[in-house]
Amino acid sequence: MPRQNHRIVYQNVQSQHLREWFAETLAAYPELLPHPIYLRRLPTKYSTMRAQPVLNFAVLRRATRHYRVDFSSHLEVTAHVRVRELPKQVVVGWFAHELGHIVDYLHRPWRGMIAFGLGYALWSRYMRRAERRADSIAVDHGFGEQVLATKRYLINHATLPAHYKKRLRKYYLSADELEALINAYEARGEMPDIVEI
Repeated sequence: MPRQNHRIVYQNVQSQHLREWFAETLAAYPELLPHPIYLRRLPTKYSTMRAQPVLNFAVLRRATRHYRVDFSSHLEVTAHVRVRELPKQVVVGWFAHELGHIVDYLHRPWRGMIAFGLGYALWSRYMRRAERRADSIAVDHGFGEQVLATKRYLINHATLPAHYKKRLRKYYLSADELEALINAYEARGEMPDIVEI
């Protein structure tokens, strides 16, 4: 049987290596095969990268939903983090984390997606659990070292604003927590239940 390929739509992404790295990362997420996935570069001011469902008629049915990963071209953000200039391991870790969010969205009905969006926007505890869940899913798909490289790069990146680093420390797994998660996964071959929503 021939191998199926993911349906990827690139929007405003000229970098060939970003396209290739995204396709390579997405290939490790077979559960996303039925869904068109968009990689889009646009001027988001408050996040460097984010994953969301595409708002079209398909969003009403889980089986037909489209998803997108956006990365920022906003001048204020790219002054500190130019995604296209980052090392491959860092970018792949970031993509793996965002695709982890999409896996987390797969089984949520459209009302559940609305509830998720509200919870994420309004409650820091909910946001923290969602970000940790995305990291766990990425580790579960074999991207533990890459996600760890992303965290270390961002925390140690000299030019990132202090408020950005504070947000990373507050909402995301720390390097130590990620290492423990990777070790537990490798030792048992399964995910520990420490970051479930």
